[in-house]
Amino acid sequence: MKILRIYTKLPPLKGGMEKHIYNLSKLQIQKGNHVTVFYNEGEKISSHDKKICNIRLHKFRPQFVGIFIFYFIIILNLILKKEKYDVVHIHGDWSSAFFSKILKKLTNAKIIVFSIHDQLSSSYMHQKLLPKLVKYIDLVFSTGYDTAKVLEYLSKREIIVQPSGINEIFFENYLEVKNEVFTVITVANLFPKKNIELILEIAKKLKEYKFIIVGDGTQKSQLINKIKSENILNVKLLGFQTPQEVRSNYQKSDCFLLTSFAEGTPTSALEAMACGLPIISSNAGGLGNIVKDNKNGFIIKDFDKNKYIEKIELLKTNEVLRKKMSKTNLKLAQNYKWENVANYINYKMERLINEKN
Repeated sequence: MKILRIYTKLPPLKGGMEKHIYNLSKLQIQKGNHVTVFYNEGEKISSHDKKICNIRLHKFRPQFVGIFIFYFIIILNLILKKEKYDVVHIHGDWSSAFFSKILKKLTNAKIIVFSIHDQLSSSYMHQKLLPKLVKYIDLVFSTGYDTAKVLEYLSKREIIVQPSGINEIFFENYLEVKNEVFTVITVANLFPKKNIELILEIAKKLKEYKFIIVGDGTQKSQLINKIKSENILNVKLLGFQTPQEVRSNYQKSDCFLLTSFAEGTPTSALEAMACGLPIISSNAGGLGNIVKDNKNGFIIKDFDKNKYIEKIELLKTNEVLRKKMSKTNLKLAQNYKWENVANYINYKMERLINEKN
């Protein structure tokens, strides 16, 4: 297949969508596909990729203005170059889906694919405009179950749930540790929607437990100040870490904790599963479709601090349950290896192209 992939940002810029696009493109290229990525910031994945504009378009406000400029330049480029593709794969939200029809026409693409990586808001654009736009798209993926359910209801069309994959590094060198102090790990960007302050409140009640938070973001200074002012001695903010460092910290921990208000399917939870950790989480992104109570973790549905505490204490005292959940997650995580994710996406694309021929 000849694939044109479009998104504004690529690694080394941080972000789940950036990693998703990088890994998917790499694996599709390895499988013999020709992949070109149009982007605005980051580094090329292959020599076919094309940087669009030297101005950082994500700085524009409102955000859709930068997206529209990005796509306008792409459309001019396609008109001039007259390059043809089998698949145009767009990543983003409503502002990206807006250009699907003209992109399909300009590239003579057999199918146009759209991937949405976050939850839908209550805005008019998400509730009214996006459902109309996806009706003109051949194949729609969502990384989160909640988003897929809502968008499917609003658009009256099939939305395929496909979480991002797990980097192979998280399957390497599994270790079963015995900590003197029960250790709870969270890996998340430090943004308001991640609800990290709830973790600090939990830690204040579980002073004999150790809490590790890996990640960076706009709330870092605020969280540091809260930890200092309230003398929360059992929490460590480790900041941004490489995948190798994150894996090492998973392997030194006893369970994974997530308190987010909103997510796609959180890749950090899948990575923790690959390292054999039981999961205690909110149902952000519909994670309850993967994490089942008493089987491989617990889903806390109402952000009740005491319920989180109850499940953390249960895992600490019940080693048999913890080990059972660990084995379940080690096996379940295999389904989310990047190779399996890429194979499934390729299969759906190829099958639809064949149906169109």
